[in-house]
Amino acid sequence: MRGRRVFLPALSFVLPLALSIAACKREPDFDERYDAANTKVRQTAQEIDARIAGTGTPPDETR
Repeated sequence: MRGRRVFLPALSFVLPLALSIAACKREPDFDERYDAANTKVRQTAQEIDARIAGTGTPPDETR
């Protein structure tokens, strides 16, 4: 029974400490955010270009 009395207070101290340390992450800096956004924009542009290329050239409607 004595072991249980020591274990619970220790657990109530260690568990929140471990969770708070695990939750801390470094935020990406400007260059990392820029690179991620640039990659996403390029991928989206390639997808749009592929869709446009798949539709063919529209007929000339001026005639």
